[in-house]
Amino acid sequence: MTTKPLSTTLHTTLLRTSENPAGFSASEITGYSPEQVRRAAEALVAAEKLHRTKVTPRRVRYFANAALAGKYASLSASAPTRHVATSQRAKANWSPDQKAIITSRTRITVVPTPHRELFRTNTYLQF
Repeated sequence: MTTKPLSTTLHTTLLRTSENPAGFSASEITGYSPEQVRRAAEALVAAEKLHRTKVTPRRVRYFANAALAGKYASLSASAPTRHVATSQRAKANWSPDQKAIITSRTRITVVPTPHRELFRTNTYLQF
């Protein structure tokens, strides 16, 4: 069985990106699908060129060495966690009658309504 060379543009990008203190996750690398990035990163982990750290049960970050991975894991473990409501729909913790809090940093943008024959937007790629 032959091993594939780990010297593609993606592999070198991952090795370079993994040297920062925050490492990288598969969804942070642009220009490639997260699946491509994950497969390339796992190949580098198997070749012992990257180290992976589980941040949550479903999230993984990759680092250049074990020291960076351990440091990030200890920092993320000491950070406070946010709990999301487990109900089907999370509701705001204020009533609908409560007045809005407007400060000097609040931005209010008023835009004209779109015309009635608007069929295309730049929001959705399929249109």
